[in-house]
Amino acid sequence: MSTKLVVLDPRQAPSASMVVPAQRLMTLHDKRLGLLWNNRLGGDRILKNVANLLNDKHQLKEIYFTKKTFIGNAAPPEVIDDLVSRVDAVVVGLGD
Repeated sequence: MSTKLVVLDPRQAPSASMVVPAQRLMTLHDKRLGLLWNNRLGGDRILKNVANLLNDKHQLKEIYFTKKTFIGNAAPPEVIDDLVSRVDAVVVGLGD
């Protein structure tokens, strides 16, 4: 009796497009800050603490919190588009 070994490759294919990073803000004062949580355990608390520290230092106009649907996937385009339309800067966080 022979067994067949199946090897799966979990890596995503490289992106074919070039990504241009957003320009850095001169200040966070009076800016809208987005928080993108990747759904890892504890990451939401860490992000909210970071946002509170940044708010204390920079007097943010708004803090907007959202999350990815699953840890292992990239944020869907609609989540990114929503963030881009609502905020001036985004902090992405992990957990555990």
